[in-house]
Amino acid sequence: SNMTSNRNNFLGVSNFVWWVGVIEGRDDPLGIGRCQVRIFGWHTDDTTALPTTDLPWAHPMFPINGSKNFQAPNLDEWVVGFFMDGESGQFPVFFGKFPGLKAKFIK
Repeated sequence: SNMTSNRNNFLGVSNFVWWVGVIEGRDDPLGIGRCQVRIFGWHTDDTTALPTTDLPWAHPMFPINGSKNFQAPNLDEWVVGFFMDGESGQFPVFFGKFPGLKAKFIK
C-alpha cells in the first residue's frame, strides 16, 4: 500500500489545534475576507515584538449551503478557528465569531 507518506501535521491525524483570537487587521489585499488574528496564548500580546502587520492572514471558512452571505469580522472581535498545518501554526482558518466579545473587555 501507499501508506509511507509523511503525516506530520496532517490535519486530523496529528494534533488538531483549535484557537481563539482577536481580529487586528481586516483589509485583505486579496479581497477574500481574510483577517489578521492575534491568537490568544499562541502570539504574544506585545504589539512591539509582534506588530499586527506581521500576523499571518487567517482564511475564513464558509458553509457549503450555497450562501454567499459573508462579512469579515470587525476589528477587536473574537473569532474561533484552527490551524490547517497543526502545531506549525502558520495557516490559520476561522469559522465563527463570538458576538459581543471584544478585546477591550479583557484589557
